[in-house]
Amino acid sequence: MNKSERMRKIVAQAWTSMLVVYVGSNVMDQIRISVAGSQAEWAEHRNIHSVELVLVMMSLYAVMPVLVRTLSARWFRGAVIGVTALMTLFVGAHEISHLSASDKPFGLLHALDMTHHLLGIWALVAAVIWFRQPD
Repeated sequence: MNKSERMRKIVAQAWTSMLVVYVGSNVMDQIRISVAGSQAEWAEHRNIHSVELVLVMMSLYAVMPVLVRTLSARWFRGAVIGVTALMTLFVGAHEISHLSASDKPFGLLHALDMTHHLLGIWALVAAVIWFRQPD
């Protein structure tokens, strides 16, 4: 297996792992809110537009690994870098918004969020290396 194929597999696996972590994070938020008995917090945070955004993000997380394993054109490799960077930054900015609003105290609850950030960085580095490989 050459370096290009190895990086391609890493990118696909990282996107799959980010999907698992993203779903897990949403489930854990619901469990945390349910245990605390504060369903109003869920309703405030999750309006219909944010639910639609979650569905779009989950769809993207599910489709990206398949696309990465199917396509390898140079333009697509560049697009993977852009989409990976945007998703990683978006989730990071969302995390910062929670920390700055103090509505989700920093602690063990952020383990999945930090895992997502690390996977996003890992995927981004692998995508850049994959992009630089000759066709």
